[in-house]
This record gives sequence, structure tokens and C-alpha cells, in this order.
Amino acid sequence: MTALSPIEALFVSTEVYPFAKTGGLADVAAFLPKALRQRGCDVRIMMPKFRSVQERFSGELRFVASFELALAGRIVQGAVETLEYGGNIVYFIDCPHYFDRERIYDYEDELERFVFFCKAALTALPKIGFQPSLIHCNDWLTGFIPFFLKNEFRQLPYYAGMKTLFTIHAMLYQGVFHQRAATEVLGLDWSYFTERGLDFYGQLNCMKIGILSADKVSTVSPSYATEISKLSPLQMEPLAPALRTRRKDLHGILNGIDMEENNPATDKRLFTQYDASDLSGKAVNKRELQQLLGLPVRPDVPIIALISRLEITKGLYLLEKSYHELLKDDVQLIVVGDGIPYYDYLFNHIMERFPNNMRYRTYEETLAYRAYAGADLFLMPSYTEACGISQLIGMRYGTVPIVRETGGLVDTVQPYNAETGEGTGITFKYANQWVMLDAIRRGVELYHDRDAWDGVVARCMTQQLGWDQSAGEYRKLYEKIVGEKRTVEA
Repeated sequence: MTALSPIEALFVSTEVYPFAKTGGLADVAAFLPKALRQRGCDVRIMMPKFRSVQERFSGELRFVASFELALAGRIVQGAVETLEYGGNIVYFIDCPHYFDRERIYDYEDELERFVFFCKAALTALPKIGFQPSLIHCNDWLTGFIPFFLKNEFRQLPYYAGMKTLFTIHAMLYQGVFHQRAATEVLGLDWSYFTERGLDFYGQLNCMKIGILSADKVSTVSPSYATEISKLSPLQMEPLAPALRTRRKDLHGILNGIDMEENNPATDKRLFTQYDASDLSGKAVNKRELQQLLGLPVRPDVPIIALISRLEITKGLYLLEKSYHELLKDDVQLIVVGDGIPYYDYLFNHIMERFPNNMRYRTYEETLAYRAYAGADLFLMPSYTEACGISQLIGMRYGTVPIVRETGGLVDTVQPYNAETGEGTGITFKYANQWVMLDAIRRGVELYHDRDAWDGVVARCMTQQLGWDQSAGEYRKLYEKIVGEKRTVEA
């Protein structure tokens, strides 16, 4: 058997579980590098040292090196610290001025914070004793890494052979800033961007910079890659021209979940553990979840869970338009999440109107996993979804998904067929409240057909949802990128 050639890669993300997390990116950034390391790749992670890192892991961090760089007309000092966690080597860019703050995101100097992070990641590399052949960048917050590598660092021998992969996880967040802020931070005349096609309707778009500057572009499911490569500006996606430009270099690789981290047979966050061979423990979790949230304890009523960031792309407007019909049925609805304040108001209002069959709580990890385990049906009505992690976790915990047919939801949930008994969930095509309501009612009908239901639950729990296949595809893509001559200029 021929040995695989070594691949050295730096995986750069602003979120990595358990150090900082607001969504699925943090899980991908923790568990994909771990899966690649298990396949013989030397993949290491780099992220900002946010306040949460200092508060939870200060005793484990080891100082590596200090550095300085020029930004926004001044010299900024920084440092690199490291630790090993969960099978990964993680490097933290330390700069209290930018990262020692109450929140991870949403500050007035957001562009400056993450341009610093991009430049610091490249500046720090020679000091940490690791020379990757590939830098894997994730979402707009790392979009300037390919740009800086091409335009500033590549002339130095250390960086000469490095390549970049830019992965799109969430098109909703693109990092759009006024040109004045961009020129002040970067110290470049605006004509530099307009002459190279990097301007964005008179503004700066960090995701566009990443898409056009990287050697290859990827996203987190094959169906989503197809969807975004066919978009047009008329579909309210102004990045469409950039995506069409890179269509031949755009790859869709499905996300997975870590099967050890997400295992109902060993998960200590649950009320009790269970597996596909004995679901009595899932019934216990359901009862305890109802008691915890103050819902009527009824084993016969199906619990529908929605665990999500509360934002418009998640299709919550469908629930807003149909909850008054849905909650007339004999069901219980549990919503766990946080995000746009309007949805906090909405779900509190629904809970007040239907106190016997609806509960809403802000996101907390233990509660979320107890809901995954205690619920019967998992609702994910996303308007758009690059891949989705939640439906995978739901299936792993034996909670049958109800999803809209978009992006990675198409790739991960097989529609239930009543005639053949095959399938792992309920799907619906159109983003319409009545279509969604019909899908939910089909799920409830399936729940009451116990023989058919048990078969679907068993199939969900035995699906191959881990990173094995996807890590193999990423390794092949890494090898392809590293082996190719650079042909894309930006």
C-alpha cells in the first residue's frame, strides 16, 4: 500500500469549539481538523484569543512568540499562545486591544479587528515552528488572508509556495464596510480595489476578497455549491458575479459531526443515556424535558424542537405565520436559540398565548442537547442553509428532522416514503407556511404510526454522519490545491 504524502495545513477560524462559538462554524473548526489529523495530515488551528479563552483556559495556555505589524497607520503588538485540546493543536492570536471584549462580534471597529487577525495569522507563522503548504480560511472574517498572502507576503521566501482555500459557511454575513474605513485600515487608495474588480458597489466586501483571492473556494455541501454558483444579482445576491467567476474552482463538501462528542450513549449532558438498540432512555429524556420546562408530561404527545440561531434565513417567518394553526394541534413546541431581538419577543409572545404546549428558552448547550434527546421531531425550515449541523445532531439523537429542501438539508435528509418505509425525515420544497404546516402534520402522523416511526428513528441513529468521508474529500482537495500552479490572480 502506497503511503499518503504528508499535508501540512493551517485551519484559520474565528470560532472553534469549545473556545468560542456562535454557530456551526465552531464545530467544523474543531472536528474537521481532528478528522484530518487522524488521516495523517498535520492540520493545526489558529483563532483569536477572545476573553472567553482567557477565562476558561488561561492555566493551560503556553506562550510561543510575540510579533508586531503595521496597521491603520500604527504599529500593533501581538503574541501567539498555544495548547493541545481534543486531538488538535490550537494557536491563539493574542491582542487584548482587539479581542479582550465582552462579545466576540459586533463592534464599530470590526473591520480593523479582523484585518488585524488576518495579517497577524500570516505574520506569526514563521515564529511558531510550523510551515503549512496550505492555509484554509473560513468565512469573511478570514477573507483578507489570501489577499495579504498574494499582495504582501508571497515575495518572502517563507511564504512563496503557500496556497489558500476559502470556505463559505454563511452567505448571510459577508463583512461589508464603507470604502473610507477600508482605506484607513489598509492604507490603500480605493482605486487599488476598483482596478482589480475587488470593490463591491463602492464598498468593501471581505467575503468577495476571499472568493476572488484564494486559490480554490469551497462550501459545506454539494447542493449549496450548485445553488450559489447559479445565483444572479436579480436573486438578491450581489456576490453572484464573483461566484460565477470562480464556478470552476468552487467545491461542495458536506459537513459532518463528531460522533464521539455527539453520542447519546455516553453524553453526560443528558438526563440519561441511550442508543438505537434500546430507546427507553430517550423516553426518559422526553419526560424529564417536559418536567424541566413545565410542559404537561405526556408520552403520547409529540415534541417538536427548533434549536437554531434566531435569524431570518432560518425560515422563522414560516413559523411566525403558522404557529396559531400548529399549536391548535395536539403537539408541544420547544424553541431554543438566540439572535435577532424580534424573535425573542415573538417566541415569548407565542409562549404566553399557548402556555400548555409551547416553551422558549435562550440557547444554552446542556439544554439544547437535552432538547435534541427529549424531542421527537426536529424542525428546520430554513430559507437557505449551506449545510446545517443541527439536523445531523438531531438524527444522531433519534429525533426525526422536518426540513425544507435547500442546500445541505437536501444532501443529509432522505424524504420518508410511506410505501417503501425508507427515509430519514420529512421534507418540503416551498418556503410557504401551509406547505411547512403540512410537512409537520405528516411528521406527527408518522409519529403515531409506531412501527413505521421506530424504523425511521433507527435509520436516523445509524446514519454515517461523521467526518470520515468528508475528511477524505478535503484531503484530496488539499492535495489538488498544493499540487497545482497558481492560475487565479486578484
